[in-house]
Amino acid sequence: MLLPFERDTGSCGVTSAVERLRLCSISERAKRGSKMLDRFMGAMIAITVVLASSSVAFAQNGKQGPQKAKAAAASNTPASNKPASNKPFDAHDLSGFWDITNIGRPPGALNETSNNRPPMTPWGLEKFHKAKTGYDGKALGNGVYPNEKDWNDPVLLCDPTGFPRIMWHPRAPGMRFAQTADEVIQFFEDGRTWRDIWTDGRKLPGDDADSRWFGYAIGHWEGDTFIVNSNNFDDAAWLDQYGSPHSDQMTVEERYHRVDHDHLEMVLNITDPKTYVGTWKGDKKIFRLVEKPARSEYNDLPEDICAYSEVKLHGKAWQQMHP
Repeated sequence: MLLPFERDTGSCGVTSAVERLRLCSISERAKRGSKMLDRFMGAMIAITVVLASSSVAFAQNGKQGPQKAKAAAASNTPASNKPASNKPFDAHDLSGFWDITNIGRPPGALNETSNNRPPMTPWGLEKFHKAKTGYDGKALGNGVYPNEKDWNDPVLLCDPTGFPRIMWHPRAPGMRFAQTADEVIQFFEDGRTWRDIWTDGRKLPGDDADSRWFGYAIGHWEGDTFIVNSNNFDDAAWLDQYGSPHSDQMTVEERYHRVDHDHLEMVLNITDPKTYVGTWKGDKKIFRLVEKPARSEYNDLPEDICAYSEVKLHGKAWQQMHP
């Protein structure tokens, strides 16, 4: 089985010690996998029971918008050149494991919100010019620094990846949606992370709320589109592996639309007047429903945690950056 840093990273740049450093502990954990089988299986049984019942509750909640639409009666056309699945589906049910695809992806598109990043403000440029990385982001990058000792990507210190970078950094992570009556929970393989997307009618917190790596998020339905708004992000995180910055004034809007049983559309837009002149409008991304995430033997998301103790064990790459 190939380790994550041995796979093709697509168009996101070079395969380097950034990936090895971020993900090297996976191989150590894999050696202990057989000893943890009983715990994994027990946990999965419990999670499956809870999520199965909660998904039904969410679909029946009257606050979520119009009544569920079945595929047989839907007029949706998926944004791909593949025929729509004829399997029945609930347009308001996002639950399941979703892998990002290249369907409809613009030529030359990076693993990124989009290649069309707006101009930066003087504040944004000052912060951006401090970013040093080994990834070649072309027009989006701040240059390529071949010496790994110069790199200052926050994830190299095991900082959380942050949002929305976690959606595609630098390889697309495993993603899962689960739904309850009051929230949609978005799980990621990267860091065993989750987001609470509240659908109970609450408002986003004000500026006095503590900043978070993944912000605060609320969601609502407009027709068959699930709209997520989030704010109060910690500005220590980067928006991508190229060092694109953001401030604590950043807000993010996501629009999810399940077009058939097997495909989910998502468009993500970033607004940050302190950092960018205009909204960073995202390309449409297409996700595909999968029975289980890649690299998983147990139909769950693998444990991909950046642990200081385990990363340090691998010595060479770590010592190059932390002599």
